[in-house]
Amino acid sequence: METKVKKAKKWKYHTSLRFTDAKDESKHTFQTQLYKVGIYGIWDNRADAQGNYTPGQIVSIEKKMKQLEMKGTIENLEFGREITVTDETGFFTEAE
Repeated sequence: METKVKKAKKWKYHTSLRFTDAKDESKHTFQTQLYKVGIYGIWDNRADAQGNYTPGQIVSIEKKMKQLEMKGTIENLEFGREITVTDETGFFTEAE
């Protein structure tokens, strides 16, 4: 019986973002914290707007936010520190 070795994946994403809603000029934030089993994310520091994400989901959120800025739905999109995450060990860890 052969053991298949899964190839490690890598994702690049930012640990935070902020933007302004173009319609009502309200400011919003999204903060993340990397854990071995996933990424904790919270919108506007609101307990009712938090959840667990995969690195791929965070990358998708960033792409969507960039699209919204291009459409003019949001303004002043800013990203925090960029990190690279891998699942090389079977858990999510920050790559060197």
